[in-house]
Amino acid sequence: MKTGLKIGIISLLFVLVGAFSVAQAAFSKVATTGANFLKISVGRASGMGDAFTALADDASATWFNPAGLAHIKRQAQANHANWFADLNHDYLTVVLPVTNFGTVGIWANALTMGEIEQTTVDDPKTPVREDEGTGLTISANDIAFGISYARIITDKLSFGLTVKGVQQTIWDMGASAIGLDLGLFYNTGFKSLRLGAAVTNFGTQLSFSGPHLDYNFYWPDSGPSQLQGSYKTTPAPLPTAFRFGVAMDLVQTCPHRLTAAIDIVHPSDINETVNFGLEYGLSEMLFLRGGYILNVDQNYQQKLGMLTGLCAGVGIKGKPAEGLELGLDYSFRYYQYIKPAHRLMLTVGF
Repeated sequence: MKTGLKIGIISLLFVLVGAFSVAQAAFSKVATTGANFLKISVGRASGMGDAFTALADDASATWFNPAGLAHIKRQAQANHANWFADLNHDYLTVVLPVTNFGTVGIWANALTMGEIEQTTVDDPKTPVREDEGTGLTISANDIAFGISYARIITDKLSFGLTVKGVQQTIWDMGASAIGLDLGLFYNTGFKSLRLGAAVTNFGTQLSFSGPHLDYNFYWPDSGPSQLQGSYKTTPAPLPTAFRFGVAMDLVQTCPHRLTAAIDIVHPSDINETVNFGLEYGLSEMLFLRGGYILNVDQNYQQKLGMLTGLCAGVGIKGKPAEGLELGLDYSFRYYQYIKPAHRLMLTVGF
């Protein structure tokens, strides 16, 4: 057995052990994670039900499965989504192959909002409302940035790793954490069958601190008249998830291509999902996509609405000049009780 293949098998075992640990923790960690903006997907996969772990064939692999970067040429992507409650979600990534080293991806992920007017606290004991604006504004923003690395281990197996920093701020308070992603990508050699596995957002916990958590403690005894203290917030883990995917080209006769992908996703804080995706490509220039995210808890899925999780997308790609490739993708996801999510992604290959 080749040394590279041994390394791949050992890595896969570590991934499976990590997945088992996540599965055991899920029962006691429902809705207790922080930095949930890290779960907002990006790229053309958003129109394919987020079934992308075994595809991971563009720069958005930095989000789904960093091992896929090993097979990507120089590429940059900018992804924008109009998220709920007038929030904006943006994801920017640049992928650069390095000769005799591997492939490196640098990326930034941000969830931002506008300014909110600060108001005073109303006294319920008085008939007059005191919750008036002070003229000051506050904001809340989430940002993550990181670097990904991928390398081909054998002609069929590649490995990827991401190190990320996460920062959440609200007003003058903030919390930070460090996270890791680990991924494997395997081309079986059987027709176009590909397998992928990844553990994402495994890392330290978030705990807020800042001036508005500080207070003065009055000390009636001898000594100082008051002492300074700070409230301590309960630490929250990152939204760790295990993803396993399968992908295959069902049709591959020029100029037509039809690719199907399935992901099984096990988050650490919510129910598992099975994600289904299809992508049709015409001459690798025009693309139609569809998908569905199925929650395995059928009672919960019915409460969400059976149409919740329905995704669709379109894309175009062309080469306006030698050595330059441009792509534009749009994706849509339906939610029954809140407005649908719309995403645009610009891809530049150079």
